[in-house]
Amino acid sequence: MLALVGVLALLLFVLTSFSIEWAYERSRQGGLGSLPRDLPVPAVPPRILGNPAAAFGPDSYPDEAMRQGWEGRSSLAVLVDPDGRPTRCEVLESSGHAVLDEATCAMVVGHVRFQPARDDKGQAVRGIYRGFKVRWELPSLPTDVR
Repeated sequence: MLALVGVLALLLFVLTSFSIEWAYERSRQGGLGSLPRDLPVPAVPPRILGNPAAAFGPDSYPDEAMRQGWEGRSSLAVLVDPDGRPTRCEVLESSGHAVLDEATCAMVVGHVRFQPARDDKGQAVRGIYRGFKVRWELPSLPTDVR
């Protein structure tokens, strides 16, 4: 019995170590999380370039959400680097389904580009774009099939 408790404790330790390492790596790579609170307010905030809807194609809907019939609206704040690339997201308003919120962030970080924020001297700086919204709606099937 004592050996079983020891094995379970070791297993719990290993799993905890892996999850901490996974969370650390994910935070270094960008993604969903909290954004810095100490950034100076830029003179000009970041702006979206192009049509962000183009990043969300028909194959963007997460499989799990499709199988479960989940829909919702995700609203994000996005950290934008001086090159105009989004690096992290924070959920401002959840869709009610983590898989949809995470998919929104992944699509934004992977595919949407921004004009970077600018300081009062016109230099590109890190900035936060607030209110990036995506409505996840399952495609409706035609009512009359002929």
